[in-house]
Amino acid sequence: MKSTFLVALIPLCLFALKCWEYRAPGEQYHIFWFCNLSNLFLGLAILFKVRNLIFACSVLLAIGLPIWIFDFIALGDFRISSVFTHVLSPALGLWLSRRLGHTRHAVWQTIAYYVFLQLLARALTPAPLNINVAFEVYAPVRALFPNFIVYSLANLAGLGIFTFVMHRLLKRAH
Repeated sequence: MKSTFLVALIPLCLFALKCWEYRAPGEQYHIFWFCNLSNLFLGLAILFKVRNLIFACSVLLAIGLPIWIFDFIALGDFRISSVFTHVLSPALGLWLSRRLGHTRHAVWQTIAYYVFLQLLARALTPAPLNINVAFEVYAPVRALFPNFIVYSLANLAGLGIFTFVMHRLLKRAH
């Protein structure tokens, strides 16, 4: 029990660090990015041993790694806490998911979790910030998609495929 609490503290502390980083007026909306909220939910899922949520958070954190790297290169916004969020948290979560296992429902629950975070961003953040690309197509790939609906469906399909592959890989390793 003590070790579970200590492991859960890692993503919870990373979430708290992001809350501190985004404490300035107008910055607080950035806490609603998938990666930040997934650290919060990953920590809680570890504490309460919610295996499918551990899987879902870990998958979203893992799929966000290449996007974060691209943003870092393109925009130059580097924070050491982001390295921990995008590397340590998904590695920890996927390792735990492999050890604890998850059910076949984890695939659709991961997609539902993604949709929940999209809707949360649309409800609680300003559209110009485009948190979680919940309002418009991600600017660097705008020319590839005719509209936001096609873009959103492509993201859902990509997430679905990635989630299914991760589910299969982690089940085999378990």
